[in-house]
Parts: sequence; structure tokens; C-alpha cells
Amino acid sequence: MRTPVEERQKALRASDCAEALLELKVCDPAMGSGHFLVRLVDYLADAVIEALADAPSEVAWGEYSSPLAARIAAIRARILDEARLNGWSVRADQLEDRMLVRRMVLKRVVYGVDKNPMAVELAKVSLWLHTFTVGAPLSFLDHHLRCGDSLFGEWVLKTERELSEAAGLFVRDRVIAAKQAARLMLDIEQAADADLAEVRKSADAFEGVREATDPLSELLDFWHACRWLPSTRERQRAKQDILQGAFGDPINLLTGRETIKLDGANGRNDRRSKSAERGEVAKQTASELLEQATQLAWQERFLHWEVAFPGVWADWESADPKGGFDAVIGNPPWDRLKMQEVEWFAARKPDIALAQRAADRKRMIEALRKHNDPLYEEYESAAQHANMALALARDGGEYPLLGRGDVNIYSLFVERAQRLIRPDGIVGLLVPSGIASDKGAADFFRSVSTSGRLLALLDFENKGVFFPDVHNSFKFCAFVTSAKERTVINARCGFFLKGSNDLEDPERVFALTPDEFALVNPNTGTAPIFRTKRDAELTTAIYGRFPVLVRRDDEGEIVKAAWPVRYLRMFDMTNDSNLFWTRERLEKDGAYPTAGSRWQKGKKEFVPLYEGKMVQAFNHRAASVVVNPKNIHRPGQPEALSNGTRRGARICARGSMRFISCSTASRIAMMFAISSTPFPS
Repeated sequence: MRTPVEERQKALRASDCAEALLELKVCDPAMGSGHFLVRLVDYLADAVIEALADAPSEVAWGEYSSPLAARIAAIRARILDEARLNGWSVRADQLEDRMLVRRMVLKRVVYGVDKNPMAVELAKVSLWLHTFTVGAPLSFLDHHLRCGDSLFGEWVLKTERELSEAAGLFVRDRVIAAKQAARLMLDIEQAADADLAEVRKSADAFEGVREATDPLSELLDFWHACRWLPSTRERQRAKQDILQGAFGDPINLLTGRETIKLDGANGRNDRRSKSAERGEVAKQTASELLEQATQLAWQERFLHWEVAFPGVWADWESADPKGGFDAVIGNPPWDRLKMQEVEWFAARKPDIALAQRAADRKRMIEALRKHNDPLYEEYESAAQHANMALALARDGGEYPLLGRGDVNIYSLFVERAQRLIRPDGIVGLLVPSGIASDKGAADFFRSVSTSGRLLALLDFENKGVFFPDVHNSFKFCAFVTSAKERTVINARCGFFLKGSNDLEDPERVFALTPDEFALVNPNTGTAPIFRTKRDAELTTAIYGRFPVLVRRDDEGEIVKAAWPVRYLRMFDMTNDSNLFWTRERLEKDGAYPTAGSRWQKGKKEFVPLYEGKMVQAFNHRAASVVVNPKNIHRPGQPEALSNGTRRGARICARGSMRFISCSTASRIAMMFAISSTPFPS
């Protein structure tokens, strides 16, 4: 017996493609001023319009149209009615489907986070301008565009367990209240904001969401701030006293509704006054801890994802919460998490930023401290916060694969994105190519490339086309991965691409399987880099026929070796800067130049120090050498070397040659020679 047409239409409406597109949840966790989100609105709006157009042809029986079409018509009618009521001149042809769908995508699908409050406001303006609709008010966006640090915050289950173990504090009622806000979020998302009354209704509903989630958010802020602050016995005790209610209701204290009242013990010598004094000290410590934690949370803007977006996740107290974003996109910052003195001082005190050596820079910073310059306090605060963030990224457990070594912020966003998506979700980020080639990212890249979760790795040379302010030799990539429940047979790969036109060239963009990723770089786990499809085919064929030169285990220990090699890093341009002498310093010390760019002082001889990047200039295949005069001489730096050393000075990126004593160089060269000797098999 055939199913009645009405039931078939009902089932089809339940799985309508256009409606399904509007159920997606897509987030940019470092949205800046919203450029990616603007393009996302266009992309999804076009997809919805296409699905609407295809809907009538999807069935051979009866008539069917997407229920979204009726909703769009109702929104258009409401806007026109409002215009007539207020005497506005609005025509029906000004309210085309695409504009109305854009507003729906914006209100329901788009999510974004940024740590900078101004960036959040700029993103709102960008999206409002792009989705402006005649006769309709600006959409309410506060529920989906949030200000906060995407990288640092708490997850409910983990915090609830820790609070229970450390202080016996149960916060389940707070969690339940916050989770109930998900229903209000659904009401906000379903509102079309066709008139001002509906916008106000969305704002009022979101205020209810904030009232339900703020107590839990404040508690999570305090707990996360305690991870940042240096741990002492006194602070640990104060934290427990606060959470156990020794000084009042902990939630009221954390939200500022109550304060810890200090009695001011007079310090008399009798037993009672001693006890009172100890109690007063405990109160003082707890009060200071609360103030420090509150200030830190305000400065760093911790973001607790489940609480910030209660409609995205369910079962917060489960070991495997349901939900997450369907996709995470964006272009996160490409900066190191460690305090970068040059960049920090460049906008505040350029002469420190332009110092030739790290040792000189540290001496100038120390001079700021000795002269009680307010800039030093600002620098110390920024450095302290950067060090705390770096320590937490390395040891906090949130970034086990990419939170090691000299951590770059973009890599943390890559790993955070994996935590934010659904089990079948997708991550698409624009990041430096180091995510696939750097040793520090090898464990992470291996985990996605050899498991079928790498969907695309499209590596581009900058060449001034994409990012004019970034050096043209810098490489970046479109890095697309998936969660554990979505895998592919092969990944779409391309390297050294120069533009979008290369994406259509089958010789430049080709497929690599998970087995081929594991085959070519079995020890490092990094991506094999091929300029053409033919290169990839030759290399994988060779590697498939011959053994690995040196096979290592996960700990880096040699398992099997045809010719063991040990590597040694000779000099570090920052850490060893005290060993390097400039021409100015040599002249002051009484040294004099000799042949071959060498300098002499008595029996002591100094030789030029060449960086690896300087060798490229002697590549006979190089088309030309472009010299930037600003790199030859900068204000406050000595002139470039003359005669035979001038060429070397121009090659050096910092504008002047460095020298190192022969005794130091020979010792390290000897170490390198010894370490390079083959070991017995």
C-alpha cells in the first residue's frame, strides 16, 4: 500500500534542504571585523536560494514547495505592512528573496568571537551593511557575536568535577539554569526581526539568557583565573574558603553582589586577638584573590563556550557533550604567544625595537626600570600575562598536540577548532603552512593526515598578491580537516600555488592518500611537499620500493638505521646574541680589519657570521637580488660595512654584519664535525 501524498509531503518538509541549510551552525572564533562571516552569508544565502528553486522538481507526485518559501513571503508581507503603516516608500521588488534569506542566515547560522570589543562592533556593522533591507530594522546579533578569548576558558564538566573534589561545591543547579537558556536562544534565532518590536523582543530574550548564564559564567571566570595566577599555599586556602562559603554565598561574592567584610583586627597579644588576626589575614588574602581574579578575567575576557552559546551544545555534564558547530572557519592571528619585545616596543619606543641585538634590547629595557619609566610597568604587565597564557597553553591540558615549544597562536586555534565541531563537522582555516611542515606540529598533522581527516591542504606563496604587508616568501595554506566521524579516501593537495587559477590545474593540485602521507615522512609526520603531480607520483613510488634511511619510534629513538645522523644547532640568533660583535664594538675595542672580512686584535681573531637565509643570495638560479635600502641603514644603527664587507652587510637582513671570535666558532665547529660522524651500525 502506497503512503498517502500528505504523509509523503510532511516527511519531505521535515527533511527540506533549504530549511536544513538554515539549521547549520558556523563559527569564526577569531572573526576580526567579520570579513569571513560576510562571505559566509553570501555563500549560504545562494545555496538556500538554489535549494528553494530545486524544491518543486524534487518529487514526481503532487505539488511540493519548500516551507521556507511561505516563511519568506510572510516576512515580506510584514515589512510591507509596517512600511504602509508608517508611510515609508518600500516596493515589493526591493525585498527580493536573496536579501531576506541573507537576514535569516545572519540571525540563525552565523556565529563569531573576538577578544577585541571594537572588532566585535565592527563585525556587526559589516554584517548590518551587507544585509541591509529596505523597510526592516537592523537584525539583533548580540546572541551570536560575542566578545571573548576563544582560546582560554572552562568546560562545564571538567570544572564541576574539580570544584566538587577541591571544595565540595556542587553547581548543578547553576548548570541546569544556564542550560535552560538554550530555549530562549532558539526563540531569538527563529525571530525574523521584521520590525522593531521583534528586535526588542530578541534583545529582551537575550537579557534573560544573560541572567540565567551569568552566575555560572562568573564562577567559571574565577576558577579559570585561578589557573593563571601563581599558586601559593595561602591562595589555595583562600580559594577553598571562598568556594566553601566561609565569607558568604560564593556565587554572590563572585558576581559582586556581596563583598568580604574586613574587620581590621587590632593585633593585641591575648589568645582571642591572635585568632582574630589570623582570621583577618585569611579574609584579606581571600579579598585580594577575588580582586585579582576579577581583574584578570576582565582583562583577558575568558570565554566559556558552552555557556556563551547554550544552544550549540547539550548534555554539558556528559563526558561527550552532544552538539558543536557544523563548521569552524576563519583566519586566526599568526603571532607567537610568547611576549615579542620587538613588536611590542615598535609602536611604543622604536629605538628599543631597532636595537641590533637582544642583549642591547634587554639593556635598554633595564634602563627603563631604573628610571621608573611608566612604560616599563606596562611592559612588565604585558609580559607577565603573556607568560601566564603560554604556561597555561603548555600545561593546561587543552592543547596537548600544538601547545608545546614556541607556541604560535594560530596553532592553538587549529586545535581549539577540533574541540568546537560536531563529530561530523569540518574545520577550514587560513593559517601559515607551518601547520603541515613544522616539527612542532608534526604529531597533530600526522593524526589528521594519516586517519583520513585531512580534506584539503592548499599551500600558497604570498608574492604580494594576498597579503601585501607580509613578506612575499612567506607561505600560508587553506587547511581543511574534519572530525572523527567524517573521513575521506584522499586529500586534495597543492604546494607553492601562486593564485586561485592554479586550483584548476590537475598537475598542480592532486590527491594524496593517508597511506602516502605516512609513507613519505614516517619519522617527522610532516607533509610531503611536491610542486607537481608527477613529483608526487615519482616520490611515492620510490619510497614504496626502498626502506627508510633512519627509522625512529614515537619518542625519537632510533629503531633501525642505514646511516645514523645526529643534528646540532650551532647558534641561535637571539639566545647567543651576546657572542656576536658588531663593527662598531670591534672598533671601540681596538680591533682592526684584515683580509677576507676578518678582524684582528692581538692574537684574537674575529670571523664573519653568516645566517642560513644569507646563503640564498648566492644561489645561481636566483633571477635577481632586490636590495631594500631601509634594510641597509636604519636610524640609530651604524652604517653598512665598506669595501669587501659591504656586500655581506647588504645581504644581512638587519643591516649590519656580525662577527664571532675564532675560538668560539672553532669549538662549536668541532662539536658539529664530531656529531656528524657516522655511528657504527
